[in-house]
Amino acid sequence: MSSLRFPTHQFRSIQAPVGDARVGLFYTKAATVPRELWDWREVNPREVNRRSSVYRQIMQTLTQEPARFHERNRGITIVAKDLTFDDKRKEAVLHLDDVKVHGVVDGAHTLDAILEAQIQAPEDGWPAYVFVKAIVGVEGDQIAEIAGGLNTSQQVDLKSLENLREHFAELQKVLSGESYADQIAYKMNDPKPVDVREVLYYLAVFDCSEYDEKRHPVALFGRKEGIVRRFAEQAADKDVGDSFRMLITKAPEILKLRDVIEKRALDMPIGRYKAGKTARVRSESHRDNNLVFLNETVNGKIPLGWVMPMLAGFRANVNWNMPKGSFSWIVPIDELVNSCVDRLVLGIRDVHEQENARPEYVGRNSIAWRMSYNTVSQAILEWQLARERRR
Repeated sequence: MSSLRFPTHQFRSIQAPVGDARVGLFYTKAATVPRELWDWREVNPREVNRRSSVYRQIMQTLTQEPARFHERNRGITIVAKDLTFDDKRKEAVLHLDDVKVHGVVDGAHTLDAILEAQIQAPEDGWPAYVFVKAIVGVEGDQIAEIAGGLNTSQQVDLKSLENLREHFAELQKVLSGESYADQIAYKMNDPKPVDVREVLYYLAVFDCSEYDEKRHPVALFGRKEGIVRRFAEQAADKDVGDSFRMLITKAPEILKLRDVIEKRALDMPIGRYKAGKTARVRSESHRDNNLVFLNETVNGKIPLGWVMPMLAGFRANVNWNMPKGSFSWIVPIDELVNSCVDRLVLGIRDVHEQENARPEYVGRNSIAWRMSYNTVSQAILEWQLARERRR
């Protein structure tokens, strides 16, 4: 067990209205945030991206306007086993003992920036304070939901802002001839079945400028706002990169592939597996599942934690930037799906069983993503060998 101490002169503890959970709230000096907290980030679904505009803004406030930091930053949220306040020493004391359920569920970028700034903190005093929210008494199986909710709630209206800037124009143009073109919501609270963030998510896992056979997009799972932010940066500044411009050219095929994978997976005997917290793949509520990109209704629903690693596996089939600015398939995508979808589903099913039947944990398991990529790679080699034999 680790005990982390945070000096603070004001501490509030609030009992949750339902259940046994309790929340501790306090401000602490950025200079005194314990470096050991960095080792407790496994529960956070995001990787820290120091190149992002958000990270730069955090660092800028810390170093140039530190006295304003507590006003401009929403702080760090930590799930702990226990929380006490040492009134004599004026310290909040957090006890953590399991990296899978305890640690920083939100605010990893803030923590990283603070620890980085601590290295060169002003010798004459650093007036930066950070807000800390500590949660105790939470059931372990709720951690993933809490982390996911916190990490998708910030900048809620970002996609709407980008729509106003017309950055989605090229995507809308490419999809204009598809049956689902008018079913994509580009603005907040638009009551349409597909959120544009989902579309960008499906495209992003094919970004070969970011991912390869060794580095897989595991960290994208559960962080759609971060994907929109990266899209916005590229749309605003070509020097940032042009991967989304290339990905958008293949959007109709990628979106169709996403639904084909789900449809084909439902042909296999997987109905008893969970598709969510309680409902199973073929539960009554999933009987008329609409596959928007295929414009078909199927009996059953495959969880996103299964779909995303399998979809991302087809990144192995991409000819990226050859010639420059282009995206093409190595093997005709329909033929490739036929040759490997059964193996993909069986592999994901095995990971699902190892993860105690929690599909959201499958989506965060690097083995699922690596296995899917390797399965598709093997199918490509088999297809190429078969073609050579026919010659």
